[in-house]
Amino acid sequence: MKRRAVILLAIAGVVLAGGWWFARPGRVRNSPPPPGPIVAFGDSLTAGTGAPRGTSYPDELARLIGRPVLNLGVPGETIADAARRVDDQLLALRPGIVIVLLGGNDVLRRQNLDESFDELERLVRRVQEAGAMVVVVGLRGVTPVGGLGARYRRLARQTQALYVPNILGGVFSKRELMADGVHPNAAGYRVIAQRIADALRPHLGDFNEP
Repeated sequence: MKRRAVILLAIAGVVLAGGWWFARPGRVRNSPPPPGPIVAFGDSLTAGTGAPRGTSYPDELARLIGRPVLNLGVPGETIADAARRVDDQLLALRPGIVIVLLGGNDVLRRQNLDESFDELERLVRRVQEAGAMVVVVGLRGVTPVGGLGARYRRLARQTQALYVPNILGGVFSKRELMADGVHPNAAGYRVIAQRIADALRPHLGDFNEP
């Protein structure tokens, strides 16, 4: 009986160890990134709605990493809207790194999130197939929607994208960092930029814009 218990514990240990091994984050696809511009692609959170011109998170990120960051944020866009811009606007720039921050409007407009995240996965893979490294920025603080963070985490894992979780965490709940009920102010965008910069720096290496 005692021997059987020991065997069962050993088996359980192997299973748990194996589960941990396969759960570890994989290599980020297309890292180190190829030469090309760094592009921030998204909706109003990328455009900088709520803050003075020149203080959006792409502006702040450029200052933090010492490299230009192009801003392709369009207020009000859903994931499907943004997907229609991928070829003509985004990939036409031949980017080396693309930072994707989308999904807030899909939540606010009560879109079918299964369909939205399927579309977001296609968008990420399309950009990766073109050679760019993708940074998936996750949301959890737009509305209290259960499981939203897990959707971004799963997407990043499945596509091997660099993942920055819960970008509005600690921002959304602080009045001094928000311009309105959804959008950060300049101070809030600085927090967002710092989080993305911290995740991005290890992958920059000798990366150069053409």
